Amino acid sequence: MLAEGEDERVVAAAEEAARRGLCRPLLVGRPPAVADAARRAGVELAVPVLDPADDPQLDERAVELDARLAQRGIRDPTPAADRVRDPLFYADLLVARGRADGAVMGAVATTGDTLRAALRVIGLDPRYRVVTSCFLMLLRDRPPLVYADCGVLPQPDPEQLADVAMQAAAAYRLLVGGEPRVALLAFSTKGSAEHPTLEPVRAAVAILERRRRQGHVDFAFDGELQADAALVPEVAARKVASSPVAGRANVLIFPDLNSGNIAYKLTERLAHARAIGPLLQGLDRPVHDLSRGCSVTDIVDTMAIAALEAARRRQR
Repeated sequence: MLAEGEDERVVAAAEEAARRGLCRPLLVGRPPAVADAARRAGVELAVPVLDPADDPQLDERAVELDARLAQRGIRDPTPAADRVRDPLFYADLLVARGRADGAVMGAVATTGDTLRAALRVIGLDPRYRVVTSCFLMLLRDRPPLVYADCGVLPQPDPEQLADVAMQAAAAYRLLVGGEPRVALLAFSTKGSAEHPTLEPVRAAVAILERRRRQGHVDFAFDGELQADAALVPEVAARKVASSPVAGRANVLIFPDLNSGNIAYKLTERLAHARAIGPLLQGLDRPVHDLSRGCSVTDIVDTMAIAALEAARRRQR
């Protein structure tokens, strides 16, 4: 489901994804406005368009939305009969009901609006207690990396940071296909400095150790590690006596949103990397966010990831 079908980039991406056989896109929007967006994009509109206002089951969907909000104890000042006409909520409802396997939005909407709709309609994956995000970083001179969290949690607590690590490890397996080696980053390596801001990282590592003993973690991880100790074997050899991750990390977990967001943008701009995301993690169905500055290629990539995630979920 593409919730923002009245944007020309979204229409062009839908047609491109359909042409390449990546998925079977559905556009949400008013048909005349979607057709106008297709003309602006210079594509012939062939992808189906769903207009909430023309849905004969709209009243039933409003009742369902009310029930979902009540189940989560959420009081929405906007009546469900109005909210269900919102393209974001409408797309998420169709995903929740199985009419679509996943949703992509955020070319027009903010991340906050995207998250609000997804949490209210779809809710959390029962394995986690928080929604986070990651970026797949495609670099010119080294294998792909996953960065997390770079888009959602401003100041994660240790339990949340452990969830970020688990979700990012799962994303690496899905997107890259190899085994994740997860580094929890800090400005210190294994106690080389002392400061209160290091404690959440150390506590998160202890939580991951506990979860591993309980059988919930099946990937290599270590922390706290400085970025060079995580990525460069020569530096790791000098700074870390023994580690399953140091010098070979492929998943980088940042201690807060400031560091994560800055790092991915610096990597993107200075290393000329491609940053695919932010990919939302921790929801019960695939819903992914876009940057409002996204390109058609960015949207197609995110659609392909949502389709891959949906296919993997069906195999469980």
